[in-house]
Amino acid sequence: MKAYKNIFWVLLLALGFWACDDDADPIINSAAEDGTLTFQLNEPGYSNFTYVLKEANADLDMEELTCSQPDYGFTAAVTYTTEVAMSSDFSTFESLATTVTGEKVGVNTKEMNKALIALNDGAFSEPLPSLQVYIRLKAVISDATNNPVDNDTIVKPLYSNSISINIKPYIEPLYPYSEVTVTPWYIVGLGGNWENSTDGLGSSLIPLGVVSGDKYDAASGNGTFVYTGYFEASSGFKLIRDVGSYNPQWGMTDGEYTYNTGDNITVAADGYYTITLNSIDNKLTIEEATAPATTYASMGIIGAFNEWSEDVSMTANENTESHVWYTSYTFESNQEYKIRANGGWDVNWGTPSSSGGDAAYASVAIGKSGGSNILGVKGTYVIIFNDIDGYYWAINK
Repeated sequence: MKAYKNIFWVLLLALGFWACDDDADPIINSAAEDGTLTFQLNEPGYSNFTYVLKEANADLDMEELTCSQPDYGFTAAVTYTTEVAMSSDFSTFESLATTVTGEKVGVNTKEMNKALIALNDGAFSEPLPSLQVYIRLKAVISDATNNPVDNDTIVKPLYSNSISINIKPYIEPLYPYSEVTVTPWYIVGLGGNWENSTDGLGSSLIPLGVVSGDKYDAASGNGTFVYTGYFEASSGFKLIRDVGSYNPQWGMTDGEYTYNTGDNITVAADGYYTITLNSIDNKLTIEEATAPATTYASMGIIGAFNEWSEDVSMTANENTESHVWYTSYTFESNQEYKIRANGGWDVNWGTPSSSGGDAAYASVAIGKSGGSNILGVKGTYVIIFNDIDGYYWAINK
């Protein structure tokens, strides 16, 4: 009987050790911990052909990619993200929005087209190109930790090999500026003022205006932008898109306007000029313009935020011969306002909308003489107004 009891306890101990061993942390492949582990992305069946994307198939997958799961050293649920680049080093890439758990990864047509537009820095125009595109998968797991009470994952995101395919994108529809979020371009450098930060909005960074009737790209905010103003031949300038950066930019080389390269842009003689920039086609023109007939003594904003009682003065940009005006204002709530000259209602601007407070014209519009009230959205904004072209911007600060 005693022998049976001893055997019973030995079995219990053995089962206990087995149970403890079963609950032990997984043994993780060290290459997964330091991120050097890779995995195989297979070549698709049509890799030797050109994928022709069509807007009619926007909701469909252009391809289904397959791969082998990374060798983490244990079984894991892996989430894959498709990354797209125009060069094999992936120095610049776009991630598609859809993620997939499993080794079959669908590539959505519309998401791929938007990624190519972003990598092209704007919508495509005719004739449409055929592009050599590089694709890889990013693998992420969320449940590999040092121990059960440690919330920090120790398995880094992993990347597959890249594959190369040819894709012909499609032109996405364009919309009026009131229906999309447009991306402004700025003049910087007038009068030697190169303050390239939010503190320079209005004083050294002057946005170009939108164009009524033109269409803009919803994905990138690109389109046609126009500015008419005074320029001195002795004062060079550049055009930039992103506040605080000079990439992308427009400069000048040997008298030609050049994208992302070149010296400062200059004009032949002091005077008024119109800048027209198509940021979809990357085309820039600068032409002589007629000087405006009117110069205003003052400009201000007035509205429900101060019970329409008095103007909040706007500052005249002296480098524009006082035709660009700006002020910073904090709206404590959504409030309507207008822009007016000389502290009176004889000359004032609002939106082209048929009703006041139209959100479609809160950020930018071609101001209409005597138009509807502008919507001031809660927050701090730099309001910039060009009394020649009539456009205004409310740029969140």
